[in-house]
Amino acid sequence: MTTTAASVEWCCACCPSSRRRNSSSRSSSSDNRRRNNRRGSSSISSSSSSSSSSSSSSSTTSKTNSRKSDKTPPPPPSPSPNSPNSQTPFVKVDARVFIVGAGVGTGSIQNLTIRAANILKSADVVIYDDLGVDSEETLSLCGQKCKKIYVGKRGGRAEKNTSQAEINSLLVELSASGRYKHVVRLKGGDPTIFGRLGNEIEALKRAKIKYEIVPGVSSLVASAAAVGMPLTETMRGGKHFACISGHDAKTNPDAFRDLADVDTVVVFMGGKNIASVVDALLMNPTFGSEQAAATTKSRGSKATASSKRTKSTPCAVVRDVDGAKEKRWLGTLGDIVEKTEGEKLSPCVFIVGEICKSATLHERNVYL
Repeated sequence: MTTTAASVEWCCACCPSSRRRNSSSRSSSSDNRRRNNRRGSSSISSSSSSSSSSSSSSSTTSKTNSRKSDKTPPPPPSPSPNSPNSQTPFVKVDARVFIVGAGVGTGSIQNLTIRAANILKSADVVIYDDLGVDSEETLSLCGQKCKKIYVGKRGGRAEKNTSQAEINSLLVELSASGRYKHVVRLKGGDPTIFGRLGNEIEALKRAKIKYEIVPGVSSLVASAAAVGMPLTETMRGGKHFACISGHDAKTNPDAFRDLADVDTVVVFMGGKNIASVVDALLMNPTFGSEQAAATTKSRGSKATASSKRTKSTPCAVVRDVDGAKEKRWLGTLGDIVEKTEGEKLSPCVFIVGEICKSATLHERNVYL
């Protein structure tokens, strides 16, 4: 039987040729596996070395960071006392004036704010107004070396009243002298309400002297509190109020006409001429003299027709609020002059408007 190469090549597995081929194939596969294993080992070893170098690097970094964190950074420098970011509000600074409201009440510091008290404690010089019957309790807060200068204005006192021009000059002189670093201008109540503040700050501005205004408890709010009423509300037509000087009743009656549509009017310094103030509020033709007549003519007949106030409009008068001579009256524009007749009303606050219907003459514990 004739056999070809192809038949020999595909002979059964028991054939010697086939065994030789299979053996050669197995050895070739083993060689390939060994080569692959060697390559794998080399790759693993390279990876291990890379990973160990990476962990070593990370370990070094963490140690460095640890050493850095051990060093506590120095605290930020504290601001100087004169720095704008300083948290100490009452430091002494060059050429500085504090215009301070002492609050209301005679002979007592119960309405003096904590801030005002702290400023007084560090004052070098205090220029003060008439704070009532006895100002000693308030002034006792000042240091022993503090210089105190009285410049009050009040009728009936033996001392000569100091003019506003003199006060302005004194403020500038003391502040610019360099002898006093902390100058305090002490006023009763709140300095921003009928306290002649504008004159003094203009003088300081012209002299390029820094100043600061420290508010106080005003007789405006203290008087409303004394008769247990608000100054604004929606129930009794108290959406707005206006303040006016009682002196205007005679000198500038036109100012009262401008308040005809204001719900509530608060009159300061009207105790001595309360009858004229009532006439001005009612827009009676008797209150205005020739100036009022001229104004009425220029505005026409409607000048008096739009007033919200009549003789039945409720009102309240509070004298020396929170002070030793405090007294309160409730009434209407038709009878308040009679109710206060013969009384010395100054200093007082006169509140007029429908909102006064909620006012009461309740018992008050002024000095707790």
